[in-house]
Amino acid sequence: MTAGSAVVPPKPAHPPAARRGTTLAIVIAVGLSVAYVAGQLLFRAAPDLHQWSSVFIRFLPPEPTPFKVTRVLLLGGWAVALVLGLRLLADRRAGGGGLSVRNVRACRFGILAALLLPFAAMPSAAFGNAPRQLLLCLLVSGAALLFVHRTQSLRRMPGWLLLSGFGWGALIGGGFGIVMMTWYQRYAPGFLLEFEHPQAEVRRYVTLMALNAAVMAELGKAAGVAVLFLLFRRHFDGVVSGVVIGAAVGLGYNLVETVHFMSLIDVAHHPTQFWDRQVVGLMAAHVAFTALAGAGIGASRWLTGRRDRLLVVGGGLTAAVGGHFWTDMVLMRLDRYRSGWFGDDDTLSLLLGVPLLTLITSGVFVALGVLVLRRGLREQAAGVGRALAAEAASGRGAVTEPEIGLLLSPRRRLALELRVWRRDGTAGVRHLMRFQQAQLDLATQGWHRGRAEADEFIPSEFRLRERVLELKGTPAGAEELS
Repeated sequence: MTAGSAVVPPKPAHPPAARRGTTLAIVIAVGLSVAYVAGQLLFRAAPDLHQWSSVFIRFLPPEPTPFKVTRVLLLGGWAVALVLGLRLLADRRAGGGGLSVRNVRACRFGILAALLLPFAAMPSAAFGNAPRQLLLCLLVSGAALLFVHRTQSLRRMPGWLLLSGFGWGALIGGGFGIVMMTWYQRYAPGFLLEFEHPQAEVRRYVTLMALNAAVMAELGKAAGVAVLFLLFRRHFDGVVSGVVIGAAVGLGYNLVETVHFMSLIDVAHHPTQFWDRQVVGLMAAHVAFTALAGAGIGASRWLTGRRDRLLVVGGGLTAAVGGHFWTDMVLMRLDRYRSGWFGDDDTLSLLLGVPLLTLITSGVFVALGVLVLRRGLREQAAGVGRALAAEAASGRGAVTEPEIGLLLSPRRRLALELRVWRRDGTAGVRHLMRFQQAQLDLATQGWHRGRAEADEFIPSEFRLRERVLELKGTPAGAEELS
């Protein structure tokens, strides 16, 4: 059987569930706007500050200009989203014949962009104010993102999807978190600080600030994982995909948080921030928390009951919020004793104290994320192995028996890539990787197709096999070396 001899079936219609996914993504975007409006209403409803609270407010930074810009952009975005939504509603009431499928999709994505892009104002301003710090942090975060991508030992998600998650964390999720923290700083003193019992009230203010930061940051990041899941569900295999996308979103959030804090502090403290956030805590904290939230979203891929999906997604989000809150609270308490542990040696306190505090606060969540990822990889390897064996036994030529062991072994595939690179250069390696990923994609989707929970998002087996056979027939030296 060859690619040229097969009859190509007609292109399947766009599944209705895909449109539901876009609608749910819009609902999530609306939820972020509702949270913003709630912050603004709390600010408007905050009691008048008394004398001592006013003194406290003077120590807060003034309202940032990018925050004001975000407010204006959100108003404009809501207006655009409303116009597009009314256009879609009118078309639906008219029977759905007024707009083409392409125009409907354009309107839906336009609504998403109008609701989400305004949150990118504050991160963009932070990046513009610290370009050198941004470049340095991008190099480190980019290397970490490549590492996250390579943790997918079998079928890998497209690189553009990981970059989309990273971009969400850096712009949308990061902007949402900064905006909501700014709102808290504006409205919370009016509700919480009367200074009748100063110590207790300040403690309550700080505790609720940590809780607000944990809830809003994790909601903003998890929203990104959920939106990407709803829009590109066919690329999500389960827990592994959720962990990987969650880690990518967390890396983006960590990037904007690092650059944002660097833009607020003295230049002399930049190395400390870089060491804390971009070296020691790079794969901890935000990456670990969002990976757990992503694991819950990824696990819901194959759950049919709504209650089960809500439980697993809610469990992952609860773990992320709880981990974030725990880390912030414990860090604030232990950091006061860090200098005492190492005497007057600030260098030793920085080099050993920061890793020790990170281990105490975030270590358990990093370990939990690694365990979840490892179990997901084992389950994936078992399912893909069975699908590869079935494909080889079918005799269609897309996968042969000797190739199964190679495809299931990341080390052997890496060794083969190096051999091809030495012989055929970059072009040969790229072809080999596309070919093997096409084989793994065929097997992975075959594994999913055999599930009792299989859905319409699984792509056509015929087209996947045609892709493999097309790549297999292209001379690149892969078969000879395998």
